[in-house]
Amino acid sequence: MLESLDALVVFPISAAMQQFAAAYIDAGIFPRTQEADAIHVAAAVLTRHDVLLSWNFKHLVNRRRRALVNATNISLGAATVDIISPLEL
Repeated sequence: MLESLDALVVFPISAAMQQFAAAYIDAGIFPRTQEADAIHVAAAVLTRHDVLLSWNFKHLVNRRRRALVNATNISLGAATVDIISPLEL
């Protein structure tokens, strides 16, 4: 198990990630109290991940929020991301 950690990549939070998170908050997708969730999504998008896997059904894994995130991403010229639960794999 420890060997599998060698492949783990940790992405530092960048200014661009914070700007995308702010765009999500400004668009009303996330309230300010969920800034960490907005940064999580922004990090997935800007590090070019196709999927964000989460058990957070209340704040992340729902159709409405996924659609709003992707509409905002498209308007900002960024890729879309599929926000799903492990059950959807």
